[in-house]
Amino acid sequence: MGILDRIERTLDRGVTSVFSQGRGQLKPLDLAQGLKRECDDQIQVLDRTRTLAPNVYTVYLHSEDFDRFASWQDTLVDELERVVIEHADKQRYMFVGGVSVGLESDDEVRPGRFETESRTERGNAAPATDAAQSGSAGHPLVEIDGQQYLLTGPVTVIGRGGDADIILEDTGVSRHHLELRSEEDGTLVATDLGSTNGTFVDGERIRTPVVLQDRSMVKIGRTRLTVLRPDADPATW
Repeated sequence: MGILDRIERTLDRGVTSVFSQGRGQLKPLDLAQGLKRECDDQIQVLDRTRTLAPNVYTVYLHSEDFDRFASWQDTLVDELERVVIEHADKQRYMFVGGVSVGLESDDEVRPGRFETESRTERGNAAPATDAAQSGSAGHPLVEIDGQQYLLTGPVTVIGRGGDADIILEDTGVSRHHLELRSEEDGTLVATDLGSTNGTFVDGERIRTPVVLQDRSMVKIGRTRLTVLRPDADPATW
């Protein structure tokens, strides 16, 4: 659990001390381990090669514990989302939407304890199956490392952030790196979202929105994406 170990070491001493006083008090690592267990407990095995994990998580805390986390809740949530994403990646689970973790106060939970709840919530992109592709007329696909994603929404955000529609475990990719927008005329437009390392389409770094062709190659960080438009009308591209 390297990320949260580092966060606890580098946080302000006054904040860190809140979680180290006495026994029985919750620490960030407790929540991280609980979310990993929740993820494992709620997986759905779709077939021999695909296992679906929930992507929306809620952690319920007694008000006393909730208040102790409140001063750095945003940072904690970001790191808990990262823990879930990294755990799923190691276990080869897949998501059908962006990963989100929320903290809620609930005095039915005992102090020093917590409860977790999770669900699957489809986002603007989902791993494509043969069945999905057969009914995907009008929807483009993106292929990444052999996995195809059906772009079901008008806007798909790709990046490392837990709230991205397609989440990439690539340190060269920004949290919100690339936007793919499906226009009403059927075109697919790529826009770099102010990323650190830029976006390259067919070998050229893009500075403004670019219309993607069928089989366009997009590179962000070390990751390569191929745009697939099985039903594309060449006249519109």
